[in-house]
Amino acid sequence: MQDQTTPALPLNALKVLVVDDDSFQLALMTDILTVLGVSDITTASSGALALENLRDPSQRFNRILLDLHMPGMDGFQFMEAAAQAGFDGGLIIVSGQSEEVLQAASLVARLRRFSLLGAVAKPIGTTALSQVINGL
Repeated sequence: MQDQTTPALPLNALKVLVVDDDSFQLALMTDILTVLGVSDITTASSGALALENLRDPSQRFNRILLDLHMPGMDGFQFMEAAAQAGFDGGLIIVSGQSEEVLQAASLVARLRRFSLLGAVAKPIGTTALSQVINGL
């Protein structure tokens, strides 16, 4: 499930926003990104906090790793808000939901004109994330 319209950048040049309500998952994804060579990582424990970061004019994210199942603003609602905020980087959906839900989320992302780099099932691993972080 990949859409390779976002240009590849050196991993150390990426600015990544990781959105997940689970602190363990936030730490795990941050650790994996760091191992892959990404150094500019911002985490948000809710869709609302992520949206605040996205709307901050001093922030310019190239990639968002997005969990779907979160209280308050879920991943689907966040995608709608991020599209309205003008996010034009690459999106990676990360979820423990079923394959059908991942496919539905991927369709929603494409309909919102996101550059969808992939949908990865949890628990996420280094290999899976390295394959999608630059749309490879």
